Amino acid sequence: MIIKRRDIAMLQEVRQYIEDNFYRDIPIAAICKEFGLNRTKLQEGFNQLFSSSVHALISNKRMDKAREMLRETDEPVKNIAVECGYKTLSSFTRVFTSLHNVSPTRYRSLESNREIHSEKIGASVNEC
Repeated sequence: MIIKRRDIAMLQEVRQYIEDNFYRDIPIAAICKEFGLNRTKLQEGFNQLFSSSVHALISNKRMDKAREMLRETDEPVKNIAVECGYKTLSSFTRVFTSLHNVSPTRYRSLESNREIHSEKIGASVNEC
Protein backbone atom coordinates (compact mmCIF):
# COMPACT_ATOMS: atom_id res chain seq x y z
CA MET A 1 0.00 0.00 0.00
CA ILE A 2 1.30 3.43 -0.93
CA ILE A 3 0.53 6.12 1.61
CA LYS A 4 -0.58 9.46 0.17
CA ARG A 5 0.59 12.77 1.63
CA ARG A 6 -2.84 13.59 3.05
CA ASP A 7 -3.04 10.11 4.59
CA ILE A 8 0.33 10.66 6.27
CA ALA A 9 -0.94 13.86 7.84
CA MET A 10 -4.11 12.09 8.96
CA LEU A 11 -2.17 9.16 10.42
CA GLN A 12 0.06 11.59 12.31
CA GLU A 13 -3.08 13.21 13.72
CA VAL A 14 -4.35 9.77 14.75
CA ARG A 15 -1.04 9.04 16.46
CA GLN A 16 -1.22 12.32 18.37
CA TYR A 17 -4.83 11.60 19.31
CA ILE A 18 -3.80 8.20 20.69
CA GLU A 19 -0.86 9.68 22.61
CA ASP A 20 -3.20 12.27 24.16
CA ASN A 21 -5.96 9.76 24.96
CA PHE A 22 -4.17 6.43 25.60
CA TYR A 23 -5.85 6.08 28.99
CA ARG A 24 -9.31 5.93 27.40
CA ASP A 25 -10.97 3.00 25.70
CA ILE A 26 -10.11 3.70 22.04
CA PRO A 27 -11.72 1.16 19.72
CA ILE A 28 -10.34 0.99 16.18
CA ALA A 29 -13.86 1.56 14.83
CA ALA A 30 -14.14 4.82 16.80
CA ILE A 31 -10.79 6.05 15.48
CA CYS A 32 -11.85 5.21 11.91
CA LYS A 33 -15.09 7.10 12.34
CA GLU A 34 -13.46 10.10 14.04
CA PHE A 35 -10.82 10.50 11.32
CA GLY A 36 -12.74 9.25 8.29
CA LEU A 37 -10.42 6.33 7.62
CA ASN A 38 -11.31 2.75 6.82
CA ARG A 39 -9.90 0.04 9.06
CA THR A 40 -7.44 -1.30 6.48
CA LYS A 41 -6.00 2.12 5.64
CA LEU A 42 -5.64 2.92 9.34
CA GLN A 43 -3.95 -0.33 10.32
CA GLU A 44 -1.75 -0.81 7.25
CA GLY A 45 -0.86 2.86 7.08
CA PHE A 46 0.04 2.91 10.77
CA ASN A 47 2.26 -0.16 10.38
CA GLN A 48 3.96 1.28 7.31
CA LEU A 49 4.46 4.81 8.67
CA PHE A 50 5.26 4.08 12.32
CA SER A 51 6.39 0.43 12.23
CA SER A 52 3.81 -0.24 14.92
CA SER A 53 0.21 -1.28 15.17
CA VAL A 54 -2.43 0.97 16.67
CA HIS A 55 -2.86 -1.47 19.55
CA ALA A 56 0.89 -1.61 20.18
CA LEU A 57 1.09 2.19 20.40
CA ILE A 58 -1.77 2.28 22.90
CA SER A 59 -0.22 -0.50 24.96
CA ASN A 60 3.25 1.09 24.88
CA LYS A 61 1.90 4.47 25.99
CA ARG A 62 -0.02 2.82 28.82
CA MET A 63 3.04 0.87 29.97
CA ASP A 64 5.28 3.96 29.77
CA LYS A 65 2.87 5.84 32.02
CA ALA A 66 2.49 2.87 34.37
CA ARG A 67 6.26 2.49 34.81
CA GLU A 68 6.59 6.22 35.43
CA MET A 69 3.83 6.20 38.05
CA LEU A 70 5.19 3.08 39.75
CA ARG A 71 8.62 4.72 40.02
CA GLU A 72 7.56 8.23 40.94
CA THR A 73 4.40 7.91 43.04
CA ASP A 74 3.04 5.97 45.98
CA GLU A 75 -0.30 5.64 44.21
CA PRO A 76 -1.90 2.21 44.75
CA VAL A 77 -1.34 -0.15 41.81
CA LYS A 78 -5.11 -0.41 41.29
CA ASN A 79 -5.35 3.37 40.78
CA ILE A 80 -2.40 3.31 38.39
CA ALA A 81 -4.12 0.58 36.38
CA VAL A 82 -7.25 2.72 36.03
CA GLU A 83 -5.30 5.89 35.20
CA CYS A 84 -3.47 3.99 32.47
CA GLY A 85 -6.69 2.84 30.83
CA TYR A 86 -7.18 -0.65 32.23
CA LYS A 87 -10.63 -1.67 33.38
CA THR A 88 -9.40 -4.20 35.93
CA LEU A 89 -6.33 -4.65 38.08
CA SER A 90 -5.99 -8.23 36.87
CA SER A 91 -5.80 -7.24 33.19
CA PHE A 92 -3.23 -4.54 33.99
CA THR A 93 -1.15 -6.96 36.06
CA ARG A 94 -1.32 -9.64 33.36
CA VAL A 95 -0.16 -7.26 30.59
CA PHE A 96 2.50 -5.60 32.75
CA THR A 97 3.91 -8.93 33.94
CA SER A 98 3.98 -10.41 30.44
CA LEU A 99 5.92 -7.43 29.11
CA HIS A 100 8.32 -6.94 32.02
CA ASN A 101 8.58 -10.44 33.52
CA VAL A 102 7.79 -8.95 36.92
CA SER A 103 4.55 -7.82 38.59
CA PRO A 104 3.84 -4.09 38.96
CA THR A 105 4.33 -4.33 42.73
CA ARG A 106 7.67 -6.09 42.34
CA TYR A 107 8.74 -3.58 39.67
CA ARG A 108 8.03 -0.74 42.10
CA SER A 109 10.04 -2.47 44.81
CA LEU A 110 12.98 -3.12 42.48
CA GLU A 111 12.97 0.46 41.19
CA SER A 112 12.81 1.79 44.75
CA ASN A 113 15.80 -0.36 45.72
CA ARG A 114 17.75 0.90 42.67
CA GLU A 115 17.03 4.49 43.65
CA ILE A 116 18.17 3.90 47.24
CA HIS A 117 21.31 2.14 45.97
CA SER A 118 22.06 5.02 43.59
CA GLU A 119 21.65 7.54 46.42
CA LYS A 120 24.07 5.55 48.60
CA ILE A 121 26.63 5.39 45.79
CA GLY A 122 26.24 9.12 45.16
CA ALA A 123 26.73 9.87 48.87
CA SER A 124 29.89 7.71 49.03
CA VAL A 125 31.35 9.38 45.95
CA ASN A 126 30.67 12.83 47.43
CA GLU A 127 32.43 11.83 50.66
CA CYS A 128 35.68 11.06 48.81
